[in-house]
Amino acid sequence: MIKAMVIAPYSGLAETVKHLRQQEKELAIDIGVGNLEEGVELARQAEKDGYDLIISRGGTASLIEEAVSIPVIQIDVTGYDMLRVFTLVRDMEAGVAMVGFPNISQGAATICNILEYDIKMITIGSGEEVKGHLEALKQAGYAVVMGDVVTVQTAEQVGLRGILITSGKEAVLAAFNEAKRIHRLFSKVKTQFSHLKNAFESLPAALAMAKPDGEVVASNPMYSETVLDQDLLQTESVLKMLQKTNGQQAEQSAVIAGKNRSYFVQTFPTKDDSLVGILLRPSFLSQATEQAIQIKSNPAHMPIIGNSPFAQNVKECVHNYAGAEEAIWIAGEKGTGRETVAQAIHFERFGQEAPMIVIDGARVTEEDLHLLESRASIIELKRGTVLLKQTDKLQTGVQRVLLQLLFGKQQRVSVIAMGDLKIAAERLDNQLFQHLAAITLHLIPLRERKQDISAFVHYFLSEFHANQGSETLSIKQEAVQELQNYEWPGNLDQLRLVVRELSMRTNGYYVEQDIIPSVLQTQTGLAAQEGTSILSIQGTLADMEQQIMQKVLAEEGMNQSKAAKRLGINRSTLWRKLNH
Repeated sequence: MIKAMVIAPYSGLAETVKHLRQQEKELAIDIGVGNLEEGVELARQAEKDGYDLIISRGGTASLIEEAVSIPVIQIDVTGYDMLRVFTLVRDMEAGVAMVGFPNISQGAATICNILEYDIKMITIGSGEEVKGHLEALKQAGYAVVMGDVVTVQTAEQVGLRGILITSGKEAVLAAFNEAKRIHRLFSKVKTQFSHLKNAFESLPAALAMAKPDGEVVASNPMYSETVLDQDLLQTESVLKMLQKTNGQQAEQSAVIAGKNRSYFVQTFPTKDDSLVGILLRPSFLSQATEQAIQIKSNPAHMPIIGNSPFAQNVKECVHNYAGAEEAIWIAGEKGTGRETVAQAIHFERFGQEAPMIVIDGARVTEEDLHLLESRASIIELKRGTVLLKQTDKLQTGVQRVLLQLLFGKQQRVSVIAMGDLKIAAERLDNQLFQHLAAITLHLIPLRERKQDISAFVHYFLSEFHANQGSETLSIKQEAVQELQNYEWPGNLDQLRLVVRELSMRTNGYYVEQDIIPSVLQTQTGLAAQEGTSILSIQGTLADMEQQIMQKVLAEEGMNQSKAAKRLGINRSTLWRKLNH
């Protein structure tokens, strides 16, 4: 057997490989998920572990070729892949462009000409060109851009919606055949990589020396004890800090959330221009406090979906309110997208350069806020947003501390509040309420903006296609009309669950009308249980397990990592159970 490692730049490709490897008789295939430098680290480890070859895609494969001495096989983008992504965006009304290397853009241009699709094509020669093109497209009024992983990631940074061009089973099978051919032509080459690590035994702090790409060259024992997240330096946030410190020769610091804990990370320049120093210490937030206070160091762009008059008004408000000095209160029913709008306002103000501190009013205590003030003074936050969730549930003592913390100093931070405005007016300290509700934005429920349901469905389908390897690409118009006839008590959260189930139950590329009623009936039962801890005990144990997982997932805003943590299982187990 040929021992092969497939390094997928995105999770959907990994899922495609999992299905296809079962029928493979010559290749023993393992799978890793990592884009660009993350993929390079996986490749280096694969070479150390004795793999015969590596299979990857796009820019990740090109970087891996430079880093390892074993053969690297490219997964190409085929015409079938182009047809899939064009079908995905066909019904989108916003301006669509494609930005990619010649191997993507040339074939795409041919298909567009044949099918008479109006999609702007931009060919690039390197990843460094992407940001400039995307900024120009945004100025020209484009809202959606297609391309490889680097294009999609850059689109998020500049405020465009990115759609990934995925590789289907045809491209993967072709890569498998090429891997077998290459292995027959080349003998296995093994090279052992080793790095000299100098430990700083006497330092009572976690210290490491790393390259700008996050590769650790030397570290002390305290670093190994402190850093429980092995991939921390490969996260986008830390990589940006390393690259800025290396390029600008200036210190950078931020609170970075890992999978197991949060860290205060400080990077500093060294006399060796090729290395950056990293000082880490665990975050001051305890596990209990982290349930009430979260720090998002690099919050992503959240698009406002829809073309209804209401959606257009929200987009205008996001732009206008981004420049406001007063606090903003976002009101609306649960699931109407309040946090999405809050994050969009934050992104419009600061981009990804400033953090968001998210405080849950139903959980936060006075002790939590005093800890926040003493250890990481919120008052010294010169750029960033404090987002108050469930503000109407703040305890009396917490209200007094927040009033002093947020509005008692001359230097004020940007504040956005969410919650029931009517209840808040009755329960909150009057002075605090007047500050928080200086500007109000009311989000209407989905049943009053059914015109946007089609846009949300296509948005969710494209997300599931890229992240979960879903083969469902679009929805028939009569199926959309069926969804528009429903009243959606759970709003957008419920719609997302429904679209996810529809994509799982659809055998072809299009969601048909005939499966809508049964899925809506199931979701109606789940929505009726919203707001109560009582779950139905009808059905099998597996049925009840599904209800629990779906409810926790909805309560955690569809964040699978948070839901898995609450359920006491890892994220992959949750995903497997949900898709069983």
